Amino acid sequence: MARSRTRTSAWNGWNLSRVLADGCFDPLHIGHIHYLAAASTYGKPLIVQIAPDEAILAKGRKPFQTRVERAMTIQCLDMVNMVRCYDSLAIAVLSECPAYLVKGAEWRGKLPADVLKACQEAETEIIYTHTREKSSTERLLSSTESLR
Repeated sequence: MARSRTRTSAWNGWNLSRVLADGCFDPLHIGHIHYLAAASTYGKPLIVQIAPDEAILAKGRKPFQTRVERAMTIQCLDMVNMVRCYDSLAIAVLSECPAYLVKGAEWRGKLPADVLKACQEAETEIIYTHTREKSSTERLLSSTESLR
């Protein structure tokens, strides 16, 4: 049985809907800021899962920053309440039991089966945000390629 997705915060007495966002954030850029700002509108606390280095390597590139550096950077954002570094997004969902998992629109129909199963088990609703254009990470990487 899933744990409660809505908790009362001891520090302010608010009834809160837990929100989980996740990504590599390597490097952090304005597209990530827009994504996390959108995720923060669905409730509090906003919990951000920092994807492991293997997720970056799977995209065919080496990490610019360590996972710890990425986590420290994300934690400095005012909209972020907690940062987590689980081994996978599915484990993050099952551990945090958020009311909402927020992902970019490019993930619609592409989430791995283990994440979908974890969301079903934790009774977590998946919300897809809308991206305006080609991902900022792709633009950033293509511009650094031209500098070489």
